[in-house]
Amino acid sequence: MPNLHVYLPPQMRDDAMQGKVNIINRIGAAVGQAGYGMAYHGDTPEERARAVPGPDLHLFHMQEPNAPNVLTLRRAYTYPFWQIEATNERWNFSIARERFDRSLVDLEEAQPFFRRWRKRLLGEGARSQEGFIFMPLQGRLRDHRSFQTMSPKAMIEACLQADPKREIRATLHPKEIYDPEDFAMLETVSQRFPRFQLIKADARELLWRCDYVVTQNSSVALSGFFAKKPAVLFAGIDFHHIAGSVARDGVAAAFAQMEARAPFVPYLYWFFKSHMINGGAEDAEAQILARMRACGWPV
Repeated sequence: MPNLHVYLPPQMRDDAMQGKVNIINRIGAAVGQAGYGMAYHGDTPEERARAVPGPDLHLFHMQEPNAPNVLTLRRAYTYPFWQIEATNERWNFSIARERFDRSLVDLEEAQPFFRRWRKRLLGEGARSQEGFIFMPLQGRLRDHRSFQTMSPKAMIEACLQADPKREIRATLHPKEIYDPEDFAMLETVSQRFPRFQLIKADARELLWRCDYVVTQNSSVALSGFFAKKPAVLFAGIDFHHIAGSVARDGVAAAFAQMEARAPFVPYLYWFFKSHMINGGAEDAEAQILARMRACGWPV
């Protein structure tokens, strides 16, 4: 019997082997229907290097596939949604290349989905527009990486130029490490441009109150869609379709078109319900097999 080899971080692997990780349970049930067993491994480079072409299949967790019979598993921003892809780069996921057509979405189905997940992700809140831009910063603030149109530092200055009136309230990512040069750069920007403020605040509160979001590709912008807040994205990502995208449109057009491009309710239904694997759904196994087949696996 061929196997699906799953490569997981230590704690996740141990939990999966005890049947405590729902998505891995559903994947095991799915590939079992196709005649595959399951084998569990750690996710070190040495262990992943054992994934070689052959009848067995290999599934990495948030790591770049290294062979044609390898796919990657990533959480789709919030549980229980997941993605299985032939790359670990979200901006190269298959959905990133698709065209969103709101006319194909049933709003009677989309509205309750939107309300349910807005409450779950953002809690109860009063939507307002208080005249500021929310900018969730991520990592490597002074570097221009390959998937970005410019560095985060340049993004701040481009935003200040594109919107010469609103304040920018920026936050730092709680899991990123920032060095003294990062803080010195942010201090210099705030001194040159008093409209830029680095603050500590709950992201959900800022989403309810801001006018719109500007970021490289933070998932906070996707959460902001549930508060019906437009976004401008300065980097590639898989949820760019209804945002102003600097990579797609340039800076001026991205800011000018962001509100017109934002049919939040049908988009979020299309994004999550039609394209992600819902590990809690009754038909999760069918979703998993369909996604694997779409990536070329013989399951």
